[in-house]
Amino acid sequence: MINPKRKYELFRQNKNFCVVPWTSFEVWTNGDIKTCSVGNEVLGNINNSDINSIMNSESIKRIKTNMLNNKADVNCRQCHHRTIQEDNFTYLRDHYNSKAEKEDINYDDINNFDIRFVDLHWSNICNLRCTMCDPNQSSLIAKDEKVIIEPVNDKSIESIIKLLSANESNLQEIYMSGGEPFYIPHNVKLLQTLSNKDIPLRINTNMHWNKNNKLFKELLKYNNVQLTMSVDALYEKFNYIRNGSDWNTFIENFKFIKQNTNFELRMNSIFSVMNAIDLSEVIDYFYHGIGIKDITINTLHRPKEIDSRNYPTNKKISVVKKLQKILKTIDEQHVNLIGNIKNCISQIMLPNNYSYEQRLEQITKKHLIPWKHMFKDLT
Repeated sequence: MINPKRKYELFRQNKNFCVVPWTSFEVWTNGDIKTCSVGNEVLGNINNSDINSIMNSESIKRIKTNMLNNKADVNCRQCHHRTIQEDNFTYLRDHYNSKAEKEDINYDDINNFDIRFVDLHWSNICNLRCTMCDPNQSSLIAKDEKVIIEPVNDKSIESIIKLLSANESNLQEIYMSGGEPFYIPHNVKLLQTLSNKDIPLRINTNMHWNKNNKLFKELLKYNNVQLTMSVDALYEKFNYIRNGSDWNTFIENFKFIKQNTNFELRMNSIFSVMNAIDLSEVIDYFYHGIGIKDITINTLHRPKEIDSRNYPTNKKISVVKKLQKILKTIDEQHVNLIGNIKNCISQIMLPNNYSYEQRLEQITKKHLIPWKHMFKDLT
């Protein structure tokens, strides 16, 4: 369908090419459809349109045309920016391109949509109130803040499941986030519907569920499951940042998964003023202590007040020294983690923009312990 020379041009010489507009979509809590989790543009809404129409819209055609002409599209500015600025680690485009490069897909046809991946953020149902989260990703926060989010309706859920089921032999990955995926009933229904148990499943989770959980039982039937554990700090700070969590429960579930399943485990952390001083210990605990080598560190930008750049100026160098020390212990093959740590160092050294105190006072209202007692480095 596409000759080897043309494929080489796209995948090796075109710095703006990405397979996602031809092969994937993300569905958001309210039914909004984007190309992927870092796509800047809402392409349509599944509650009032069908996925095929959305994935053949003029916006998608524009994105594809720009990519084929090696032009950066506004939809992709976040991915493009990070690829250019932080070329020492891989990013989302690299992830999807590497998986789809061997697929026989006609990328020169801007009307072609040949699904291989799907990114499901289709509910905000969650059992935690994480301090950096918002109503779109936590039903408990939405309830607290009296925010009403129009959910993806049943008809739309059925249409997505039907589409994925009809194309399950071609699916290279299903990604589930949330909310907390283990409490979202759509995920259970989807996995019960699919017959291909070799589809790779990637799931973000806070690890606060038990072995009787319905999604967990379905995952046991699949052969390629990866869980990304959300961890920003250890012990009491873990409980505080991930409001409603319990460190002992997390560790117990981690051990249970390790001992009783073939699931691949990896870790994700969010770098902010709340855990800046502790991040090196978190990395050391998981990377060296319990052998989790696949780690991603994302720098937080919203809420803007707790962006790491707002860390006390006179204490920033202490954080940098600790990160530089742990950086020297990371094996050179773990390029992504090395790049993430370097990115954290760059981020925290940016000039302060906002004061974090008012935001942390708001967070304190949801805890029994004042923030100044928990984050003593910030006082």
